[in-house]
Amino acid sequence: MTVTWDQGPIDAKMREAALRAVVAGVEAIVTEGTRLIASPPKTGRIYTRRGIKHQASAPGQPPATDTGMLMASGKGIYPDQQGLFTVTGWANWSTAYARFLELGTEKMAPRPYARPALDTCAPVFIAALAGELRVNGGGR
Repeated sequence: MTVTWDQGPIDAKMREAALRAVVAGVEAIVTEGTRLIASPPKTGRIYTRRGIKHQASAPGQPPATDTGMLMASGKGIYPDQQGLFTVTGWANWSTAYARFLELGTEKMAPRPYARPALDTCAPVFIAALAGELRVNGGGR
């Protein structure tokens, strides 16, 4: 008796399952990070610019939204997936000031939103990956 084993289709299913889980996790992080930016209350200083009052976030709080540009810039990025075992995705807020808000500067304390979103959503990614791999190696 001869047994032939073709690992290729199994590897492809596993990779597809992992990619679906990565997308689910990254999109959850973007959604949560954007929610943190949009959600009150913010307790920082109140200031007026161009005749409009704004309330800033306090150090350690997610940034307060002002123009909406930071929230609108959040998206998942999934580069061309090269290699059998490489699956990549990341949550990105692309405004020029996004990282300064997240990490702070010499003159401003951090207003984190991405790292708390990652902390909150890590279980989403783990559950999505486990669920995808549990179903016949990602088969549907």
